[in-house]
Amino acid sequence: MDKKHSYFNLDETLKKAVEHFADLDPGKIAHNAGVDLTKEDQTFAIPFINQNYLVHHPSGKVMTAKGETASVYLTIIILHYLITADGTPLARQWIAYRHLPGGDIYSEPFQKRAVTPFLKTFGDRPEEFKKAAEALGGNPLVLSGISMVVPVLPRVPICFTIWPGDEEMPASANILFDRSAHSYLPTEDYAHLPAIVTGAMKEHMRL
Repeated sequence: MDKKHSYFNLDETLKKAVEHFADLDPGKIAHNAGVDLTKEDQTFAIPFINQNYLVHHPSGKVMTAKGETASVYLTIIILHYLITADGTPLARQWIAYRHLPGGDIYSEPFQKRAVTPFLKTFGDRPEEFKKAAEALGGNPLVLSGISMVVPVLPRVPICFTIWPGDEEMPASANILFDRSAHSYLPTEDYAHLPAIVTGAMKEHMRL
């Protein structure tokens, strides 16, 4: 996403996303994104983290399961997913944000926006992290540290990892993406998604 249509100008970004979405064939979108389409009213059913949303074509209007209009922020990400998805199979190989197209440029902001908040929230509470991730449908992954893969969108899993600290080393964390990630969302969206997931995990900690 270029700076002109970045998240600093949400209204313009949403407008462009809706225009692009409206031009696409609904059947092809559903196939590539792995989502259900109700042909009678041209509505997609799409799970996002632990919530279900309905997306209307061609308007691009996104509604919650309760019939509420989704925020502009979430609407943009969901539309970007439906627009970008090309049906590429998940690679089941994990890469850092800097290895996404153009990710090296935003690597430092990604650390501040995504990794640091996750570490501050769960760095000293790995067991609560596992429980919160499981509440969002997450599953453990055998890597170094404590890793949980959370299904954010149908073909967008994100791997969160914590290395608990000890007397000699402080806790650390990392966030990884499937190698196919660029086939489903623009790189800038991946800078925002982990914070949304971390927020959802924090909500489950409060339940």
